[in-house]
Amino acid sequence: MVIREQVEHFIMIEQHEHARLCGDIAINLKSEYFFHESDRQDVIYAIYEHDRGWIRIDADPILNEVSQAPYYFVDYPYAVKLKMYQVGIQEVEEVNPYAAYLVSYHFSSFPDIKNGKDPFSIAFIQEEICRQERLKEKMGAKDESEISQHYLLLQLCDDLSLYACMNEPGVSKEKEHPWFQKGFGKTSVLNQEGDEPLIANWRDEMTVEVSPTPFSRSFETELCYRRVAKKDIQKKGLNRAFHETEPAIQKIIFK
Repeated sequence: MVIREQVEHFIMIEQHEHARLCGDIAINLKSEYFFHESDRQDVIYAIYEHDRGWIRIDADPILNEVSQAPYYFVDYPYAVKLKMYQVGIQEVEEVNPYAAYLVSYHFSSFPDIKNGKDPFSIAFIQEEICRQERLKEKMGAKDESEISQHYLLLQLCDDLSLYACMNEPGVSKEKEHPWFQKGFGKTSVLNQEGDEPLIANWRDEMTVEVSPTPFSRSFETELCYRRVAKKDIQKKGLNRAFHETEPAIQKIIFK
């Protein structure tokens, strides 16, 4: 779950909905970023489905008793989160080996997992290394530079979607979530030289402008969310309050 806290409400966005937005971003990227058209659909599938392990978790949201806020993707109980990552990777593998490789590589790169000394992180990395070796045999020959580029595209789409999900529409730069105030890293993913980061800005309550633009054209998409009242959570409990709150649609233009 992606969570934005307001004075009297929590904006709750299911993780697979965030991933759906990632996929909508991906299909509007400039085609040359994929290198080969033959890989494009595999990469886009990975981007659309990379968070599918959260589907079961988000169906029954739970409250963090310490913060009195819904658990979200950062603070969700670690061992459960890692297990569901692997459930999602396995489901992707059953459909598309290369997509599964990219998703496995994506999660294995998370610093808290990659550098973790706890048994859950260690087991996750060991199992995913084995999976990746197995998937390489199914994928056939892939150039490492292409794999790296496709992985970076997944990360870029993930970041851009999280930017839209974690910030209030129309927010000024200085009030953005701190993850995004300095941009999204180097432009190497766009096959450009230099160290200038991509920068996103809310230009109004509907429009996100990204510079330098990675898109082939401006496009409009949607984001589904629930605005759950804190008083309803206190009265009914989080799970019931979430499911009894009608979903709403936010329209977003990326340019």
